[in-house]
Parts: sequence; C-alpha cells; structure tokens
Amino acid sequence: MNKAYEFCKEHVNKKTTPKYVKLQMKDWMRICEGKDNKYIVSEKKLSQVENILKILIMPKGLKAGKPLYDCTCGYQWFLLVAIFCTVHRDNPNKRRYETCVLEISRKNFKTYTVATVFILLFLTEPQFSKFFSVAPDGALSKEIREAISETIRSSPLVYEIKGNKRFKILRDYIMFKPTQSQYIPLSYSTSRMDGRLPNVFCAD
Repeated sequence: MNKAYEFCKEHVNKKTTPKYVKLQMKDWMRICEGKDNKYIVSEKKLSQVENILKILIMPKGLKAGKPLYDCTCGYQWFLLVAIFCTVHRDNPNKRRYETCVLEISRKNFKTYTVATVFILLFLTEPQFSKFFSVAPDGALSKEIREAISETIRSSPLVYEIKGNKRFKILRDYIMFKPTQSQYIPLSYSTSRMDGRLPNVFCAD
C-alpha cells in the first residue's frame, strides 16, 4: 500500500522488534487497511509527502545527489507517513498524532530524520507557522539547522523558482518566504520557551 505499511508488515512479527513498537505497528496497520472507524491514511497527504521527498536532494554522504525518496529507510517512512498522513475520517485536515516519540540508538539518522520533518512542515503547514528544536546546548541544536539548510540548498526545485530564493537562511532562523513560516533552533542552556507559540517543536 505504501513504504511505511510494507515496513510494518515486514517487521511487526520479528523477534527483534520491541513489544510496544509492535503494538503501535498493528494499530497503525489497521488504520492503513481502512479498518478503523475514526482514522484513515489520507491518500492526498501521502502523495504530497512522497512528491516532496522526490524533489528533496540528499546533500552529502554515500547517497549524495539522490532524492530523499530513494534514501529514506523503513522506520523513517513509518514515522513520516504516520504523523503527516494519518487523519480523522470526519476531518481530513486534522492529524491524528499530535505527539510523536522517537527512541532509537545512535547513528541511525535521527538528526536527519528530524530535519526532514521540519522541511515537510515548511511546505505543508499554514502561514506564519513557528517551528522550534530544543537541545541541551547550541551545538546540538545547530546540527538540525545545518541538516535543514544543506538539504534545502541542495534541492533546486524547493530552494529556488525562476531565480527567486524561497528560503531565507540565517544563523538564528530559517524562513520559508511564501508562507513566512520560521524554524528557530533553541538550547536549554540559553533559551526559554516563555511567550513562544509553536506549531511544532522537537525536544532532544
């Protein structure tokens, strides 16, 4: 049905898959199969996510220059399709999941996965949206910002249209000009969330 469903189907009964991940997979697969009365996986949103990943280009590494669609691995597909495409049956504009927890061992592309989420948000969320990433210190928060910036700059169909740059990339924030949406990296040591109204935030 889609790459996320294929990943779940392949891993849901494996001994190496953690117990609660199996439960989440089974629950989401029911939705994907159309067996849930309250939620569905939106084909429109799924197509939107897939099409965006096809024009985002991997900036570096062994797969540099290839579309993210071809570089995204199983757990990333599951995460992206579940959070962006699982919606209420009676209101397809309302996502089911408002909180997502990703627990995964080091060196599994967690930072780049989060960066991909923020780029998708830039291109799908409403005007004047605010996105924040919060990490223990500025250096860790900066890693997500760098991954976003490098991917955007490497993706001409996203970054620029007819010579006009669509993103304003600065040290303190990144702005998507068409909607005036902003991503701002923060750190626990120097920043506070008081007075901020995020559409989405990521805490490491």
